[in-house]
Parts: sequence; structure tokens; C-alpha cells
Amino acid sequence: MSKSLRSLAVKLPLLAGSLVVTAVAAQSPLVVFRGLDHARVGNASLTLDSREDALLVRTRDPRGVDGVRVALGREATSWTARMRPSLATGLPFNLTLGAIADGQPISHAFLRQNGDLLEVSAHFTGATPSTYSAQVYNNGRLVGAQGGLSARARVGFAVDICTAVPDFCEWVPGFFTTAMSECVWRIGSATGVDTEMVMPDGAVLTGDELRLVEEVDPAGHYPYLTFSAITIQTNAPTLTLFSETVR
Repeated sequence: MSKSLRSLAVKLPLLAGSLVVTAVAAQSPLVVFRGLDHARVGNASLTLDSREDALLVRTRDPRGVDGVRVALGREATSWTARMRPSLATGLPFNLTLGAIADGQPISHAFLRQNGDLLEVSAHFTGATPSTYSAQVYNNGRLVGAQGGLSARARVGFAVDICTAVPDFCEWVPGFFTTAMSECVWRIGSATGVDTEMVMPDGAVLTGDELRLVEEVDPAGHYPYLTFSAITIQTNAPTLTLFSETVR
């Protein structure tokens, strides 16, 4: 069992609403990292960091529209990364993840902080209306879930998911599709530490991973079995990508 985050004194800055932008500047040079093509979004700059064997994304826009687009090179069913955003002192922080298929965004996951809570939400486009289930896991075991959630629903982390380093947090986000054509966002700590999660109905669950799972009605759902790109946008001054895995 991993240690609790209750003892950590790290505080995230406020996370404000993210403005989702997926267009990539046409003149942007590609940077190859982990065998994948990366292009800047907005006014971000991309640099390979040989010291940390990582990709460093530097942003400029305080709204959180800068970032990186990852071309997966083929039709993928799963993408996972390990990343560390720097904390923007004095600025509201936000992070937005996007998945793209057929040249169109099919889902977004949002991380924002509201007061003392880091709030996570998602939006899917495969069905109308779009609903999802929030599922909390601990050591790979389902602890609890709440379904029928709209894009306005929020799951809050009652404590930081930072990993004891005062200036940084490391996360392991992922996106995958299931055989039932469900799209799933997965967000956890890089070290698997436990944290309390406040569900939209007020229930408090303890786990090391949150999954936001699209709810599929076969009668009114457009199936997305694969996807071709991922976008990561933030107003953190730097975002460090340490690893990426595609299947």
C-alpha cells in the first residue's frame, strides 16, 4: 500500500478554466521524442533535454492554450505518458488533455483547482448527450464509481497529488478505447501514492488512479475504436515529458 498524501505540504496554484485549442502552427518544426512526432501548439517551444532524457515544452500564454500535439504515427488504441508541469507562481494553473480521431477532437479531460480541491472533469463526443462514469481504483482494484455524469460534473482531490517535491508534480495520464468503443481517460500519480477523491455526489474514496469512462448507448453512439493524436495544453511555464507509450 503506498503512502498517503496527507502529510504533503505542497500546494497547487489555482487552476482556472482552460481554453481548448488544437490547431498547430503550420511552420512549427517537428521534434521526435520516443519515436513519435511532436509539434508545438500555439506559441510553445519544444526542446529535447538530454540531461533528463525528456522533452521540454515551454509555454507563454497564461490562458493555457500553448502546448504540444503528439502524432501517434498510426491508429492507436492506447496512449500513456509520464509528465511534470512546473507550478506557475502567481498565475492560475490549468491543464487540458485532448484526443483526436479522423482529424477531429473526440474527447477532452480538464484539470483545474477550485479552492483547496484539484478538480477533474471530461467531455466526450461519441454520443448525445455525453455522459461518463468516474471510477476510483487502488492498486488496480475498483474502489467505487459514480455514473451518469455530465461534462459539468467534477471529481475533486481533497489533497495534492504532488509527490513530495515542492516545485513539481508528476502525473501519469492516459487515454484508451475499449472493445465496446468506450473512450477512457486515466489519471494517476507517477509514484502510485494514494489520495482522497471527492466524488460529485460527495462520497470520499481513497485510491491511486481515477478513470473517466465514456458511457455508451449502442443505439445512439458513434464508435471510436482508435485515435491518431493527443494534445496537451497548459499555462505552466514548462511541461516535461519523460515517457510516452502507444499501443
